[in-house]
Amino acid sequence: MTLLMLILSAHFLADFYFQPNLWAIKKYQHQKYLWYHIGVYFFVLEICLILCIPFSEAIKAGLFIVSSHFIIDAVKIYIYNRYRNSALIDLAAFCVDQILHIISICVALCLFNLPFYFNGKFEIMCIQFQSEKIMNYLLLIVLLFNPASVFIKKLTAYISSENNSELSNSPPAGSLIGKLERLIIAILVIYNEIGAIGFVLVAKSFARYKQFEDQNFTEKFLVGTLSSTAIAMVLTFLLT
Repeated sequence: MTLLMLILSAHFLADFYFQPNLWAIKKYQHQKYLWYHIGVYFFVLEICLILCIPFSEAIKAGLFIVSSHFIIDAVKIYIYNRYRNSALIDLAAFCVDQILHIISICVALCLFNLPFYFNGKFEIMCIQFQSEKIMNYLLLIVLLFNPASVFIKKLTAYISSENNSELSNSPPAGSLIGKLERLIIAILVIYNEIGAIGFVLVAKSFARYKQFEDQNFTEKFLVGTLSSTAIAMVLTFLLT
């Protein structure tokens, strides 16, 4: 389980944090940006695998995961280019894309028996430290920021029928507020202070009070806030 959490963290880091916005946008028109992304993804994943398992097994598993990642991304790009004006297709493609990536990682773990090939140093580290708990917290933090933000933006874009250009130009302050909101909620859940979550939501609502006269904004705000809260709570319950 520790290795799975570590590989998933590497996946989300490479897919969301180490992929510049330019690549994320341009790869839908120019294949070279997809190859740039795949190169970075392979590098990040291999570093993670080589630190944990023997080199030969790391190369085989890495090639399988990266090849699967490339195929899944290529199919997603094809679907996006064919239905580029559909916010629903964009949201569905994003969710299915990530589910398939996670499945391919789990298949690689089983196919190559990776949990049974730990190298000596990594196995000692797992014994000496609470490695599983650390990896769970790492994955939680990684998921709460960029992946959750992208999902919520696509969800609110579908609700308000916005296109992707409007989505990509959304103000960064709102995204940062959402990330901090989810982090605070996760901390409150970990320390069993769930009742205090209400104060976080009230503070956020008070800051946008005057904008609630706009029905479109109100709907987006409620969907975004409730989904953000739900994501933070569910992920925290699952991973801690």
